[in-house]
Amino acid sequence: MLERLVITSANSKALTAQMVARAWSTLQVGTAIGTLLLLYILASFIGIFFHEEQIPLIRLLTTLLVHAVVMAAIALIVRQRKCSWSSSFGMGVRQLKTLALAPLFYLATLPLLMLALLLQQRLGIEHELQDAAKVIAQDVSWLRTLYILTAIIVAPLFEELLFRGILLPFLFKHTGPAGGIVLVSILFASMHFHLPSLAPLFLLSTMLGLVYWRTGSLWASIGTHAIFNTVSILAINTSG
Repeated sequence: MLERLVITSANSKALTAQMVARAWSTLQVGTAIGTLLLLYILASFIGIFFHEEQIPLIRLLTTLLVHAVVMAAIALIVRQRKCSWSSSFGMGVRQLKTLALAPLFYLATLPLLMLALLLQQRLGIEHELQDAAKVIAQDVSWLRTLYILTAIIVAPLFEELLFRGILLPFLFKHTGPAGGIVLVSILFASMHFHLPSLAPLFLLSTMLGLVYWRTGSLWASIGTHAIFNTVSILAINTSG
């Protein structure tokens, strides 16, 4: 399997063609993204109906609900296209073996992530935890456990489907591989709304895009993403 990761000009064109063939139409992409944005806008007002101490739980439940609805929309579009999840995202049973490569991809990303953190320190950018990470850093509780499970399982699955599975092939078709990966990485980093994590998330997304392009399976990028979140959580607990 490792030998197949070597990139040549010939298989580079074949891999790009495979990615472009998976691209959704503008209407289909707009439907998925539009549904997500509309639900997030509606969800932003839900906090006014609850007390401050209830907000972390409500935020998590709302996020899970939004993800479930968007995933259902994605499933409907895949069915409408008369495609399988294997042909659409490389998420068939046979492609599960690419999960074994996830640790290697994560290790390949580590030097870049460390460099980004070092540059942030040199620039005087203080590393502040995201809201979800703040909950995880608190004392052990059932809510903290839910946040951890969401970060390790739900978030990688949903974000990889959205950014790499849907947006990346669409942008590959319209801007080419380099443009697609860069644009998706900018969107991925920006959508987390957390300035201190901007550079690391951009670099992570760049690697995840390369992983999906090279393996042809979203399982590989999901696994790499899950490892990144797991290690981040362990680091928060260790330092906290």
